Amino acid sequence: MNLICLDIEATDNGEMLELSIINRADCSTAYHSYFRPLTARTWPNSQAVHHISPEMVKNAPSIKKERPAIESIIGKADGIVGFAVDNDIRYLQGSNIAVSDDIRIIDVRDWFWYYKGRHLDIEFGCVPRLAKCAELLGFEFSEESEAHSAANDTLMTIKLFDALVAEANTGLPLEDTIREFEILFDEERRLYAERMARGFISLIRTQKGYLLKNNHQQPASDAEFSIEVPGRFQAEHDIREKFRKRETATDSRIYDLRKSDIEFFKSYTNSYDPDKEEFYRHLVKAKKKAKSGLNLLFH
Repeated sequence: MNLICLDIEATDNGEMLELSIINRADCSTAYHSYFRPLTARTWPNSQAVHHISPEMVKNAPSIKKERPAIESIIGKADGIVGFAVDNDIRYLQGSNIAVSDDIRIIDVRDWFWYYKGRHLDIEFGCVPRLAKCAELLGFEFSEESEAHSAANDTLMTIKLFDALVAEANTGLPLEDTIREFEILFDEERRLYAERMARGFISLIRTQKGYLLKNNHQQPASDAEFSIEVPGRFQAEHDIREKFRKRETATDSRIYDLRKSDIEFFKSYTNSYDPDKEEFYRHLVKAKKKAKSGLNLLFH
């Protein structure tokens, strides 16, 4: 199975500054280059991390010139390995470098979480940086002198991937091991999303009316009424829509509720739907942000 591992360093505005590609089979370098960005002249924030200065790339080739060589290497690969590799794919696509939808994408961050992180009580989506993951797997990788160089990061990413493949210990060919991981990871991710969706909606009495709170693990400690629901963001949206006409004039986050409203709240329930829950999670957060801005404006 022809796997390549890549890592990209970029400017503050996302233009590629460095790309390293190595072959997973023997860790040989398939490609490495710095690039002269098209628009960015300085990048102080990212430079503080990867130490690539404008002086270092002023005579480097442009992405446009290097694109055919990069696309040729990617086009011959069966899969791309990376750490938080979705970011690297975005950088490539942002530079108009073609990445086929058919190529397998292998994110070592996900492998680390499944085989190591969740057993260390690391929350899904909270996997630490590459250097910390290396440390947790017993590799020496200096944050100060080694990390954040594309070439060094690709080599360490392959070391982590190989260690995690060994941890899987399936006894299967690599391609089958990867396929098995994808099935296991997708199921664990589905169960995690379902656990995170469940929670408590609480009504808290204040001097001006009722506040609505959404909590994952337990009801609000000062709640007068609470309900447990399978989909807490869908519940929050539904209940806020029901209470919308009860918003107080001075603060739209506080509701002047009647007895019938309380009864509606106490009897509310729903069922978990992953697509709906994700939709309402984004919707509720966007509405909260907008309401907070309006309330600050009028206070």
